[in-house]
Amino acid sequence: MKTLPFKIALCSLLLLSVCSVSFAQKDNTDDPEKVLQLFISEYNADPHRFFDSRLSTDFRFTDSKGLFSNRESVVKTNEGRKSLTSDVSNLKFFKEGNLIVASGIHSFGGYLVAFTYTLQKQNGRWMFAASHHTAVATEKK
Repeated sequence: MKTLPFKIALCSLLLLSVCSVSFAQKDNTDDPEKVLQLFISEYNADPHRFFDSRLSTDFRFTDSKGLFSNRESVVKTNEGRKSLTSDVSNLKFFKEGNLIVASGIHSFGGYLVAFTYTLQKQNGRWMFAASHHTAVATEKK
């Protein structure tokens, strides 16, 4: 009967290791749509944390006026920003090796931007390398 606690401990350890592997794998996918959906989920949950953890050191954001922002300014601008709801649609992906280029429409509570996001796998982790937004024009009546 002394082996019962050992077996319980062993089973618990195996279960925890399986769970930790499955949680870790969500960032190891190379499927472009799943990678982008992971990014959007993380962004919606905590924009500042997303930018702080997912922007590459040489990240560049280009706005619709052609102005550039780097990693430092994007992280600083998003300090204290609360969770939000946004989604992407009209998606098109190009993938080659450790590079994904995604384009489509990103909706932020009714405000629409056409985007191009460049994602790069660095040290086994997908990072946000570059971003470009252009406001989607609304039709005049």
